[in-house]
Amino acid sequence: MEAQPDGNDMKWKATTRVALIALLAALAMNALIGIIIVLKGDFGDTEGKLLGTTFALALFTVLAIPSTVQLGRGRFYALAGFGISVSVISFILAVSAIWSDGAFEDALLTKLMVTFGVMAFASNHAALLLLASAAPKVIKVMLIATITILVVIAAALITSVWAEDMPKELARPLTVFAILDVLGSMAVPMLSKLNRLSAS
Repeated sequence: MEAQPDGNDMKWKATTRVALIALLAALAMNALIGIIIVLKGDFGDTEGKLLGTTFALALFTVLAIPSTVQLGRGRFYALAGFGISVSVISFILAVSAIWSDGAFEDALLTKLMVTFGVMAFASNHAALLLLASAAPKVIKVMLIATITILVVIAAALITSVWAEDMPKELARPLTVFAILDVLGSMAVPMLSKLNRLSAS
């Protein structure tokens, strides 16, 4: 007898489908506007704002996919909800800056955009890492360490933005942490894949 898909599996597939459709729609809209602007031969202020808006939509849609998938799988609700929320807020701030004259010269708006942008990237990066299977202890430790480093980097960047200064003493350790984060982000899914292959 063929097994019936459970509710969580169906919800995961539906949520993922919606996210992918939204992404494809944003990319198609961006391409269409770009083609129209090129054929029109007149790249004015309005056309630039439209292109910037659709690019921002595509960017933050892609960014929020890991959190959307986690939410659809019924895992890490707090992280997934936070990741989606800050991505939406980042998009709204970006669109506000694009359509408001001189908005990019507003220090407060710039700080808010960077703050929510960093939080959106960090939270969705963490959600992406958590998609990997972390059964062996070494993978769990590496996963936790990578996410911890990611949080430290995000906190340091946000603090530096609001303080309008990054001490030289902080720059070097932050660079080391960034390298370790990249290493961990690559190693965790690779080790997870190797573990699954070994178990099969």
